[in-house]
Formats: sequence, structure tokens, C-alpha cells
Amino acid sequence: MIDSEATVAPNNSHSGYPGWILRVISVVACVAVATVVASLTLGPPFARAWAQWVARHVGGDFETGVVLGFVTGLLGIAVTLFAALVSSLAWRRRGGPALSLGIGAIALLAAIPGAVNLSIAVGAAGSGVRAAGRILDVDGPAFRGAWVAGSVAGLSLYMVGALLLGRSLRSAFGPVRQAAAPPGVIGYTADGRPVFAQVGFTSDGIPVLADELDVRYPARPVVGTNALAIVALVLGIFGGVLAIPVGHVSLNQIRRSGESGRGLAVAGLVLGYLSLVVVVGVVLVAVSAAYR
Repeated sequence: MIDSEATVAPNNSHSGYPGWILRVISVVACVAVATVVASLTLGPPFARAWAQWVARHVGGDFETGVVLGFVTGLLGIAVTLFAALVSSLAWRRRGGPALSLGIGAIALLAAIPGAVNLSIAVGAAGSGVRAAGRILDVDGPAFRGAWVAGSVAGLSLYMVGALLLGRSLRSAFGPVRQAAAPPGVIGYTADGRPVFAQVGFTSDGIPVLADELDVRYPARPVVGTNALAIVALVLGIFGGVLAIPVGHVSLNQIRRSGESGRGLAVAGLVLGYLSLVVVVGVVLVAVSAAYR
């Protein structure tokens, strides 16, 4: 058997995690600066049209203003930040510049409502902005406050989701090398033969190379994706709070069986808890409105 003492390279799977945290935070900073700039340029000409659109859908109803404001802020911030993060990952991918620019355009479009709302909130110069503020005060009550709350929730969702799904996002959208050496190959001889790394020793001191592991110690069979993880993700996408128990059961099964699909289960859990927050918020708003 292989001697396990100081013969196998240490696991460095988490060595890039601080760098990933820095990337996640950097995306927030870049989007914040871009939103402020956009609010100064796009806010004045589009503020009145945006306020009139909100007024038509709210119609002076308090509950509708809360729901529409919260959902608009949540989706606007979350979609903008996730799209910007994926765009930054995809640039170095093979064929990535076109993909990165396309996803970046989605981030830009999702950020426009937030930029216009920001210009109205800070009272940017211009008669159109002031008129937009008056329209929202009369025909869109509670919209602006709910939009701020939804934006905070969207930022929290982005931070939690990006940190939990870091490895899945990097593997799905990160750089793809043109060619990769077979596992364990550290070089080649002059005539093109592979040179394998030494990975350990047998009990009698004989070195074991990487290409000998498959012969002496066959690898375990590859297991598939946990079925409940897929179910949890589907339930989360369609707004079902059932994704919460299904996701937790899936994670327990994955820990016991070694199946893949942890990222899917976590994504379903995040979406499920988000759905629960939205449901609880709507119920509280309805109850408070009933006792006004």
C-alpha cells in the first residue's frame, strides 16, 4: 500500500479562495461606480419616462408599490452583479471576448433602472428628475423605499451566491486551456514519451509513479449527479419554497454518497430561501396594510 506520510502533494483546492473573494467584491465596486456615472448621464433624460411607467403599474396602490419596488430592486441588482461577474470570468475563455461582451450588455441593461432610480433618489439636477420624484410620491407610494430594500436583498443574494458557487462558476465560465497534459504528467522526454510524477512509496519502499496508480490501485468508479439536487434547483428557479427541504436532503445525500451536484443543491437552497423572504415580506405588507 502507499505510504501516506509526506509522500503525496497537499490539497490546495482552497488556495484561490481569497482571490475569488477579492474578485466578487471588485465587481461590486465597479458596478457601483458605473451606476453612479450612469445615473448622472441617463437619469435626467429618462427619469420622467421611468416614473410614468411605474405610476401606470402601481396606480397609487401601496401594496403594489411595495411589491413592484422590491422585485425591481432585487432583480436589477442581482442580475447586474451576477452578469458582471460572469462577464469578468469569461473574457479569458476560448472565444470569451464575444461571450463577455454579450453578458456585459445584459449587465448594462439591468443596471439602467437602478441608475435612473438613483438619480431620482439623490435629486439630480433637471426638471425631469424633480417631476419624476413628484410622480412617484403621488402615484407610486412606497416604491422607492421598497426598491432600496430590494436592492439590499439583491446585493446580499449576490454575495452569498457568488461565494457559495465560486468553484462552479469558475469551472463553467473560467478560462479553458487549449490542451492539457494527462493527469500526473510533469514533462516529456526528447523522443516525446511522458514523464510521470512520483506520488508515493509502497510498503517496502519502492517508488510509485502516477501512471502505476491505475494498475496497482484502481480508481473508484465515478458517481453521477444527485437527482434531488436537480429537483432542488428546478424548484428554486420556479420560486418554490419546497426547494429548501429538498436542497438540505440533497446535501446530506451528497455528503454520504460522494455524488456530484452540490452546487446545484446550494443554488436551489439560495433561491428557495429568497422565495421564502419574498413571501414573508408580501404577507407582512398585506397584514400591515389591513390594519392601516
